[in-house]
Amino acid sequence: MKKTYSEQEMARILKQELVIPEKISLGMQDAYEKLGIQTTKKRTFFIKRKALRVLAAAAVLAAGSSLAVLAANKFLSANLVKGEESITYNLTIDHEHPAHEIEVTPTYLPAGYELGDENSAWGGKWHNAETGGTISIVASNAAELDEQIRLGDTDLLTHGMKEENLKQELRINGMKVALFLSESAYVDSDKNTVDAMLFNEDEGYLVQVFNMNSHLPMEETVRIAEGLDIRVLDSTVPYKTDAEIERMLAERELEKERIEDEMKPEPLADNNFFSIGEELKIPFTEAESGIKPDDIRYTVESVEIKDALPDSEFPIENYPDYEESMVSWINEDGSLKPHERFKFPLDETGNSTAKPTVETVDSKFVVVHMKVKNNNDVNPYDDFEVCVCPYVKYLEKDANGKYLHNYTEGNEYYPANEGYNLQFGSPVYFDKMYYTEGMQRLTHSHFVPMEPGEEMEYTLAYVVDEDRLGDTFFQFYSGYGGWPVPEGGNKYVYVKVEQ
Repeated sequence: MKKTYSEQEMARILKQELVIPEKISLGMQDAYEKLGIQTTKKRTFFIKRKALRVLAAAAVLAAGSSLAVLAANKFLSANLVKGEESITYNLTIDHEHPAHEIEVTPTYLPAGYELGDENSAWGGKWHNAETGGTISIVASNAAELDEQIRLGDTDLLTHGMKEENLKQELRINGMKVALFLSESAYVDSDKNTVDAMLFNEDEGYLVQVFNMNSHLPMEETVRIAEGLDIRVLDSTVPYKTDAEIERMLAERELEKERIEDEMKPEPLADNNFFSIGEELKIPFTEAESGIKPDDIRYTVESVEIKDALPDSEFPIENYPDYEESMVSWINEDGSLKPHERFKFPLDETGNSTAKPTVETVDSKFVVVHMKVKNNNDVNPYDDFEVCVCPYVKYLEKDANGKYLHNYTEGNEYYPANEGYNLQFGSPVYFDKMYYTEGMQRLTHSHFVPMEPGEEMEYTLAYVVDEDRLGDTFFQFYSGYGGWPVPEGGNKYVYVKVEQ
């Protein structure tokens, strides 16, 4: 007796991963032609009710008196695990299913969001220049999810999240969706970030929508998710073998040990330090290979600690980013406004151990007058540039009174105000900028092309918290690059900030 299928049964069948005998598959192709359907190499999963009926009709026509299909196990299982201090996903993948590549295109975005240029900071993201909001869409196929599972990295999907961040669980176009809300960490911001996790358990993929730093209601993120055009391509990606995973885990462990070893604080020798007025010969010895690295000479001629920088002496055009970064933090008299910072308690490894406290602090301008000389006989390549600006670093002392080079010194303090970008080690003022246009002004303003033998005198200004001035140094990179630092040489050298 011929079986008839209801619309609900057809939908249920078509949502399973089907194994269709070759004879029936060929018959389905004939049925597609009878029904006027063109097949493509891509499968889209915005299947409307009418399409389901047509596809089901094709299957039934092809099968004749019966539809001989075998439903396999669920491709992907994605379940939330809610703990006291965290919320994570428990994921499993059925390797019997091939991992198809995924292609995602948004069909809806809120007003004002434009796709960033690949050469900009917003490359591959949708950015709202007026509000500062950013939307990112990331797809992970089954092979990528499987790699995360086997490397033990699935907790990274919800890193820092707790159950209180989970605001809604729902289904969108047959996918299991969870919405996470994170409020801004900044003390003066009412912006938030909404992460939408869309798991298609039948097709074995994850799509994440990150709606960051915006005032948009959560419903807008849902609209974005509902409008995603998600295509499962015919092309497949192989799953990692056990040997590959074991090798990756071993390499990760070795890298962890290497980083931990490099991150250990190490006492700095006396020849790490230079005085104001003394020429820094960087580097001051050849590498072990016998090849002479770039020879750049710096001199810190004088340092001043100032409350304000008058426009008459420090023209506004010499600030790389005056309107965006400086204006809101300067008082009418030119002094710096107080700002908030986070202070994190650290363990002996330099990692934070608890929630930070918030401190309100005052800052000063550190003005440094410098000279640099390109002492190379011949530049190593065309368009040779010199980084003329040292970085501000804060050095601590060990029990013996020796200053330490510590990679984690920046872990203790972080800005607590949104848009506060004055203290990331770089100068806020440079009176001899070469790159003055577009993104290069923001990202490349510290570099200047220099010919062999050329010298340049210039003035820089930095912002430093008043209570940290006693630990402040200018740090210069030695210039050895990939060459090993020879005995008697240093990777970094320092000049103490003092008037």
